[in-house]
Amino acid sequence: MAQMESITGLDRKVRRHFKKVLSRLSDEFIVREPLLDESKIASIVLEGPCKSWLMIGWHEKWPNETELAKWRRFNSALLSKGYQPIKYLAVVEEDLKHKATSEEQADRFIHILDQKGFYIDGEKNIVDLLTESPLEQYNWVKKTIFPESAIHSQCTTRRSVSRVDNRASLQQFFLDYDQELATRFDMLEQVDSSEERQDDFSVRLINGVAGSGKTLILINRAIAFCKKHPDKKALLVIHNKPVTSDIKHRFEEWLGGAPSNLKIETFHQFALNQQKKVSNNCRLTPLFGDKAVEPLRAQILCDINESYTQLKLTDGQIWSELEYINEYLIKDENEYLEYERQGRGFALQKSQRVHIWKLYEMVVQAMSSPKGYLPSLYVKDLALLEDTTGLEKFDHILVDEAQFFAPSWLQLVKMSLISNGAIFLCADPNQGFLKSRLSWKSVGFNVRGRTKRLNYSYRTTYEIMVAANTLIEGIEDDADDFVKPDLEKMERGVKPQIIYSHTLQDEKTRFLNELSECCRSDDIPLQQIMVLCSGSYSPWSLKRDIENTLGKGTVVNCNDWKDIKDNIGGKIRLMSINSCTGMESGVTFVLGAGELMNQAKNIDLDDTERELAQQESLRKLYVAMTRAGQRLALFSTEKLPERVHEHVEVSGASLD
Repeated sequence: MAQMESITGLDRKVRRHFKKVLSRLSDEFIVREPLLDESKIASIVLEGPCKSWLMIGWHEKWPNETELAKWRRFNSALLSKGYQPIKYLAVVEEDLKHKATSEEQADRFIHILDQKGFYIDGEKNIVDLLTESPLEQYNWVKKTIFPESAIHSQCTTRRSVSRVDNRASLQQFFLDYDQELATRFDMLEQVDSSEERQDDFSVRLINGVAGSGKTLILINRAIAFCKKHPDKKALLVIHNKPVTSDIKHRFEEWLGGAPSNLKIETFHQFALNQQKKVSNNCRLTPLFGDKAVEPLRAQILCDINESYTQLKLTDGQIWSELEYINEYLIKDENEYLEYERQGRGFALQKSQRVHIWKLYEMVVQAMSSPKGYLPSLYVKDLALLEDTTGLEKFDHILVDEAQFFAPSWLQLVKMSLISNGAIFLCADPNQGFLKSRLSWKSVGFNVRGRTKRLNYSYRTTYEIMVAANTLIEGIEDDADDFVKPDLEKMERGVKPQIIYSHTLQDEKTRFLNELSECCRSDDIPLQQIMVLCSGSYSPWSLKRDIENTLGKGTVVNCNDWKDIKDNIGGKIRLMSINSCTGMESGVTFVLGAGELMNQAKNIDLDDTERELAQQESLRKLYVAMTRAGQRLALFSTEKLPERVHEHVEVSGASLD
């Protein structure tokens, strides 16, 4: 059966009959409808075996020249490039009593077939009329009619790690059919189900494994939406700064710039802009990072506060609970005392919650002024607004790494949508380590029947994916949520390396030697290398160490907004593991894996809490490992789980 999406370009009265005919074709055929108006050469564009094509249209009467104009211009363009024209099958409703003119009879590239005949054995006519094309023509046709499926070669890791020139002029990449369907998900048809009409907006979810092309899908969908609807506004909202900078760099360097009706922002940029709009351009200073927060936090989490002394919890647990109140939009003390804290990892009695709320009131008082505002607090304030008229509204909002968005974040996204707008979510539930696992329904997104899964990873190799997946097997919270990768057709490569050291200093020295060897002996371009580090390292200090080894200007610290501004291309990318989601690179080094393994051991937790902390560490390491395209090296001062060792090459110090 042919691969087929909805055929909305045909009259409703014939769609079902056309689908019956097309379904009789083999699965080597792909039935598509052009998305953009300028690409609508025909109602149906059929791709067949051996890179063959056929245009198909339905007409009430013999097609006139106006109806065929786009097809004729397209074939003229093919001929001007020395390519073979593509035939057009016109299915006509009326009986063919029309007597063709001599000019029409001479046109061997158009074939007229009456509707009854097409319904009986149209698949035979289709096979006979296919036009095979060489690779160069195939690429041109697909990129011209379906530009939303094309990938610039510099925007993908689907190539060897080398200095070979793989620019688009030499090598063309396209989304696979599942990725293409995800990109076009419901963009061709008006959603008219009674269930959808009950909601004030539509939502679509793409669940995909690491490297399945979710970011490419978001970029291509954003471009396609903005081209198709130049009068509408779109927002691409992203979890972290490194990915945002990387996407903006792709647009500027290789994609001809972002559309004028598209905004690309981190969530916190977006939230700050919305705060500014509702407060009459009043600027506030967000308290980002420990340096800004710690002095104020220390005034609250201290022994002079009785509520603090009554809690037998770590400072980390208390602070995460205070943030939790904001992120889950808990309005008052009574609601908090009765709230089901599912997935929190540690229990709290009602008496303990009373003390937590008193500390929370201190946080609100100390950290909600324009001179210093806790981000989770002003996001909560925005998400609880009853009057949303002051917010900037968008027709279409696309969310990257949605599994890391807190309920308050998702609420603000919904509130920033016009009535009957659309939200498009991309997520990898296997990575869910930053926020407690939630159901989409619990945060107001009805994704049942509106979800597509992507199981195949293009980014990484079989060996890397198997090793990474071994880490998280058995710890998934919800089997329905877990996306198992399709390993059968994955590209083969070399096993990942684990290099053990006794001390962090030894680890860093070994890393710098390996990095230097990679750049000089293996001749790997700097832009194809990424370095990820755990909390044992400061990206700022590590950047100095790398530049002392390789030279000035060889690395960009993606955690430093000043460094990444207009400064990404042609350099090694360095960042913390916590900010690497959505990133990718041909060669990836991961430092401080031992620190991740030690986190659960170093905290005063009971057995259940320690197990949850260990699972979070394993997910972080999984994310870091799956950033790698072809080669991966892990550095650790602690032994990784034994089950991983059979899938990697182990070297360095003995830690037994």
